[in-house]
Amino acid sequence: EGGSLFNKLRKLITVVDELRDVGLQQYINLPRIAVLGTQSAGKSSVLESIVGIDFLPRGSGVVTRRPAELRLVHEADENMKPWAEFAELKGEKFTDFDKVREMIDVLTDKIAGKKKGIVDKPIVITIHSHTCPDLTVIDLPGITRIPLQGTDQGKDIEKVTKKMALRYVKDPRTIILCVIPANQDMTTSDALQMARDLDPKGVRTLGVITKIDIMDRGTNAKRMIMGQEVPLRLGYVGVKNRSQQDINDKMRVHKAITDEKLFFSSHPIYSTLPQDSLGTHSLTKKLTKVLFTHIKNYLPQIVKEINIKRRDVDEELRNLGPPLPSSATEKMQLLWNMITEFCQNYKNTIAGRYISTSEKATKGVSGGARIKHYYYKLYKEFIGNYSATANYSDVDMERAIKIHEGYSMPGFPSVDVFIYLLQPQLTQLREPAMEC
Repeated sequence: EGGSLFNKLRKLITVVDELRDVGLQQYINLPRIAVLGTQSAGKSSVLESIVGIDFLPRGSGVVTRRPAELRLVHEADENMKPWAEFAELKGEKFTDFDKVREMIDVLTDKIAGKKKGIVDKPIVITIHSHTCPDLTVIDLPGITRIPLQGTDQGKDIEKVTKKMALRYVKDPRTIILCVIPANQDMTTSDALQMARDLDPKGVRTLGVITKIDIMDRGTNAKRMIMGQEVPLRLGYVGVKNRSQQDINDKMRVHKAITDEKLFFSSHPIYSTLPQDSLGTHSLTKKLTKVLFTHIKNYLPQIVKEINIKRRDVDEELRNLGPPLPSSATEKMQLLWNMITEFCQNYKNTIAGRYISTSEKATKGVSGGARIKHYYYKLYKEFIGNYSATANYSDVDMERAIKIHEGYSMPGFPSVDVFIYLLQPQLTQLREPAMEC
């Protein structure tokens, strides 16, 4: 509606969509809205009312056979012609929404086959329109109990559709838009049961009551809408969708929303209920506010998770080393550098110096320390009480001093005396050292 909340929401949703586009969803869960409901509960009708355009395939039986990720972009210009594009058909804009419907069928058949098969590979559609809010919504195939005859649907169709729905809605960052038909007992709804199991506190489940206008005579959905039968913290919104006859008669969404307002305002029961619990407009407003709060709450956590993941990847890249060169000169340079580095590390290991690139120290000693240990074992008889001068008499030492006295002042022996006396002892050690 042009307010600051909506402007901020557009920025937040754009950030989340861009993160999803670069593939972050594979590693980190991102906020989104998933439409959950049983087959023919009116999910597609609710979505078309929110968008304000007819564009989804309609009919009996299972119609939605691939999840559809709808990225809705609100345009401020009322005169702008709405348009859509598919992620699978980059660069191709559709302004005719009948063609959009046909393309959804084509892309569904391409992956899921023409015999009503159901496949978990989403179709991503971006819609720009003045009538739609800024939201990203995933329309899931309805939970189906019995396979259609003469189709590719297996006997485990219920298990397949429930598993697919579960994959999307079990994520705590996904808002569940739970669609429940008013002409059925809501306590037996598979969709509501799944939502309650996954979100027991009801903090991320918003209920939508459909088919209010075709309930049995004498009954109404007041208790459902007010949350008196199965309470949800975010509450319920009652909507009146177009009937199949209305769709066959080509009734437009805009006309259907006008009829919906008239229906609720003139109904003896629903006209007494809070207006924020009734109608597509109230649903859109509520959904927008819930998504805004949801993204705002989770964004700091997502940023933190991205930074942790980046650090892990950077560390992995560092461990892999620099990329391999392509030219002969660069290859020779790399080889030369590797050999030089190896030799330097070898010397440093023996000298006992710290090497930053080496792996963490293992137990025990290595390198120069280990070599030294072997020498200690080899020369253990020369360690401790061993005296190098044991084989020299005082006369030998005195003679050595005189020989090296030369013309220097008497009483100050030269260092040469020490080397002269030590050299024969070192000669004895050379041979074992060379062998070692």
